[in-house]
Amino acid sequence: MLLTASAGLLAALISICGAYPLGRHGLHFFPGAAFGAIISGCFALRRYLRDVWKAIAITATSTFAYYASMQTAAGVELYSPFGLRQREDATVSGAALFAGGLVGAFLVLCAVILLLDSDTTFRHRVLKSLYWSPVGGVLGIVGWALGPSLGMALWSVFHSMGLTVPGETFQNALYGQTSHVYSLWVVWQIGLGFVLGLVLRGPAKVRSELPASSTIPSIRHYMDD
Repeated sequence: MLLTASAGLLAALISICGAYPLGRHGLHFFPGAAFGAIISGCFALRRYLRDVWKAIAITATSTFAYYASMQTAAGVELYSPFGLRQREDATVSGAALFAGGLVGAFLVLCAVILLLDSDTTFRHRVLKSLYWSPVGGVLGIVGWALGPSLGMALWSVFHSMGLTVPGETFQNALYGQTSHVYSLWVVWQIGLGFVLGLVLRGPAKVRSELPASSTIPSIRHYMDD
């Protein structure tokens, strides 16, 4: 769990570093790709993931999940009675943040659990993804709310390194969406990384125990002979 949570932190920091230079070239969904690729590498280290195509599938799904979460949040904000579409500041409603975080978490969880948790039925894996998806919604709300504190701390560090938008001032970052987006990336990706490690912890234990137990009868058979 700590390994996957650390992978989420690394992905978030890489996303912040690449937000401006890659965003200029239209690669706006880079945070999703970074999270999927690093999480896949983490699962490969833990020997959950041994097929390259599964890593590609998880990365592609994570990239799409980032796009889908933004579109969902925008849809709730603009077209639902729970949005704050009449506000002119950077405020985003809790309903939009929850919906976007939930959709993104569900898609990533589905990809990871369906591909890597082969010890349970398809229905059980989908239900497990649905069960943990609201955590992504809560992480979205918490991450956005930490913009003035965590987000500005991150902005200050990366601004001193020249990795933020040129000309962006402290006031712009604080009262705009930059600080909120930074804290959202960090909190959501760390949190979901932790959840992914948690939901796959059980199957890993089962798989590691099966070979040892399955060899006992054959050993006893040769001893009896």
